[in-house]
Amino acid sequence: MRVLVAGATGAVGTVLVPELRKSGIEVTPHVRPKTAANHPMGKDPEALICDLGDVGKVDAAMAHCQAVACLVGTMRSRFREGDTYEASDYLPVVELVESATRVPDGNRHFVLVSAYGARPGSGYLGWKYKAEEAVRGSGLRWTILRPSFLDTRGTGSMPSHGKDRVPPPIVDGAIKLLAVIPPLRGMSYDLRVIPVDVLSRAIRRILQQGEPAGAILTGRALWALAR
Repeated sequence: MRVLVAGATGAVGTVLVPELRKSGIEVTPHVRPKTAANHPMGKDPEALICDLGDVGKVDAAMAHCQAVACLVGTMRSRFREGDTYEASDYLPVVELVESATRVPDGNRHFVLVSAYGARPGSGYLGWKYKAEEAVRGSGLRWTILRPSFLDTRGTGSMPSHGKDRVPPPIVDGAIKLLAVIPPLRGMSYDLRVIPVDVLSRAIRRILQQGEPAGAILTGRALWALAR
């Protein structure tokens, strides 16, 4: 199996790529040209270095891949550089979906990392939901992941922007308080902080098994898959 990993230089991607490879899965890491010169993944011999709008290069790489792991996204700190949720959380997903459906395979699996609370509307969660809709309506086999707070500490994550993902200290305490209230216990399991290496193991298992397909998975399911 070969997997196209979009967002390979991000907080999750830099952990997922080696996680997949050590399990015997071949990886084509996608790296944006402006990132390639400054990130180790840009020197990866298997890297696909191009913009996702480059149909020829993306389709050529997609032809060799039986699955896509889409981890793309932005942060508000990038807004001053002109980034937007639409440009980074939605349009790249659409471009990958279009390639994955345009290049025949018959059983290609599309795994999308979205966000807990994604829902119709505007802003970050609204654009995440629109990206999910593009995947769900694609005709591909799909699995959508909705993790909550991500933690990069101690995971070997090397995001291109150079910043760790560290939840505010108050988060853990608040989630533990929710867990002691029976009606809210399930929510607390979904909101539980998830290290990116745990998330990567869950993604690897989903890709290996090819399932669950047609499912939206939150924190409690992701922790179980990572065992």
